[in-house]
Amino acid sequence: MVGTVTCRPMKADNNTLSFNHIRARQLLGFLTAGGLATSVHWLTMATLMLAGLSALMATATGFLTGAVANYLLQRRLAFLNARDNRSAIPRYLLSCAIAWLTNIAIFDALHQIVMWPPAIAQPVTTLCVAALNYALYKRLVFHE
Repeated sequence: MVGTVTCRPMKADNNTLSFNHIRARQLLGFLTAGGLATSVHWLTMATLMLAGLSALMATATGFLTGAVANYLLQRRLAFLNARDNRSAIPRYLLSCAIAWLTNIAIFDALHQIVMWPPAIAQPVTTLCVAALNYALYKRLVFHE
């Protein structure tokens, strides 16, 4: 007679479930807030380009408008237990400076050197900057 093997699902403790739930909620909030802020950035960029501004200046300006929207949205959707505004805002401004320069450098390289049109260069740039932003927000700005 062959023995029977019983498979039981592993139990995760409440701390693991809670931690995973918080991380999933935070990531979803980050992506939602970032997506909305990116829409503000791109809409500003497109409007400025239609008005005759260069693509590089338009993305630099669009980034700044998106940054304001992003801070407000990140606090409400992703980093609910963030440090107070008095300590978070200077750190956010530092992270914005880093991300703004990164955005300009990557966009300029893709648009001017690789010769990609803005409609391709900006989404690729945005993905790179989004990954950088998540790390900066989590560790430097909101410290969760």
